[in-house]
Amino acid sequence: MKKVLSLVLCCLSVGFVYGQQDKQFTHYMFDRMSYNPATTGFRGYCGTLIYRNQWDRVQDAPNTTLFNAQGNLQNVILGPGGLGVGLSFANDAIGFQRNNNLTVSAAYHLPTDFGTLSGGIGLGIINVGFSPAWIPPQTAANLDPAIASINNKIGATGFDQSFGLYWYGNEGYYVGLSATHLAPANLDKVSFSVARHYYVMGGYTYDLGEQIGTRNKLELKPSVLLKADGSTMVFDVNLMADYWLNTDSYFWAGASYRFSDAIALMAGYGFSPSKNTSKDMFKIGYSFDIMTNPLNEYGKGTHELMANYCMFPPPPVVPRHGNPFILQ
Repeated sequence: MKKVLSLVLCCLSVGFVYGQQDKQFTHYMFDRMSYNPATTGFRGYCGTLIYRNQWDRVQDAPNTTLFNAQGNLQNVILGPGGLGVGLSFANDAIGFQRNNNLTVSAAYHLPTDFGTLSGGIGLGIINVGFSPAWIPPQTAANLDPAIASINNKIGATGFDQSFGLYWYGNEGYYVGLSATHLAPANLDKVSFSVARHYYVMGGYTYDLGEQIGTRNKLELKPSVLLKADGSTMVFDVNLMADYWLNTDSYFWAGASYRFSDAIALMAGYGFSPSKNTSKDMFKIGYSFDIMTNPLNEYGKGTHELMANYCMFPPPPVVPRHGNPFILQ
């Protein structure tokens, strides 16, 4: 049955493809920039690496790798709100198909009395390639030219763009709206059309430790992510809890529900490798998706690994000017 499923996946890849193509991560809360460029460089300087092995034990199932780096140029460009800049690379492999996406993002953050409003754009390229390994009939009478022609590696590249708006309130909540592939690239060479995707994200940080009087800090972080491409919709609901062991390290654990697809469990650890006031943080996490879709008869779930490192430089020194004859 696995061979039949693999054949179906490969046939869909070689034919005209149109659908939910954007990458999917259970650790989406650590990679908001991929979904919404307005979140780029919101705080500090960060690098994130995520690897997703989807539908383990299902032959030719998707494997996705993502790396991004971003930073905030606060008080350097465009005033106190700062300009966030970032670079993201993603590789998605399924069967014979390979998708590569390279994006440069920029966002401007405007502080207000109630929170920070930001808008961002992403510009880049998307590359789609196929490396088939069909073995067609060898007799001339049965040889299908369409099948014979796809044994060669083929690929095509197009221009890609995204736009987003993001609001982070002073009370610890956030909400964002965004769209990727605004003018979808039509990769005729490989009969592949990219669909425009729409995203709505939101979340909140609630200090539970303060309410129940625990000695150690305990935070609840509910969040949601809605993804749609005009024909399908995916809705993720997540609840995470951060338990701080001290001011420099904490554990987190959580669970997600992705409607009609999976239930995910996640856990991780974060710590500050340096003992300075900027509190640089390194985080590592793991999640396991328990499939609730029809593939659960053939697969063993989805594994995902995440590593994140952020540096938070101290705020710039505010210069003081005064009359040298007046004591400061």
